[in-house]
Amino acid sequence: MQVPKFLLKFVLNIFPPLLFNRIVLKEISDDFLEMKVVIRRALFNINFHKTIFGGSIFSACDPYFPTMYYHIFANKNRKLIIWLKSAEIQYLHPADSSLKLHFKITEKDINLAEKTLNEKGKFEIWHTVEGINKKGIVCARAKMQVYLRDDVKTDVRF
Repeated sequence: MQVPKFLLKFVLNIFPPLLFNRIVLKEISDDFLEMKVVIRRALFNINFHKTIFGGSIFSACDPYFPTMYYHIFANKNRKLIIWLKSAEIQYLHPADSSLKLHFKITEKDINLAEKTLNEKGKFEIWHTVEGINKKGIVCARAKMQVYLRDDVKTDVRF
């Protein structure tokens, strides 16, 4: 079931792991190909050096690509099982201010996903997102592998 864009944004913004890490979903494009997120530097997510905890930055990378794919394919009336299969992050510079993250999926990615799903029933893709501070410095770069599979119900009897 697809939820309206405004409701999805509201739910993600009050989801406790994101809310308490001060991770805010600011924008969702109408086609769900882009999401813009901000990690606000605040008392709940800073370390002894007054920079954002790496775990908070990593948390900000986790849910968005799978959520985007879910809604893109829900708009095409295709039910999929989607999850983040793997992730890695590099911390490049201390995050001493709020960070902006721009999640983007291309039409080429969607076409490749559809083609592969039609042929194999499953698809995996890597995406990269950067956490950029107020000075325009890349503080973190995360790579995430998203797994998509057709939701085929099987009749399991015990």
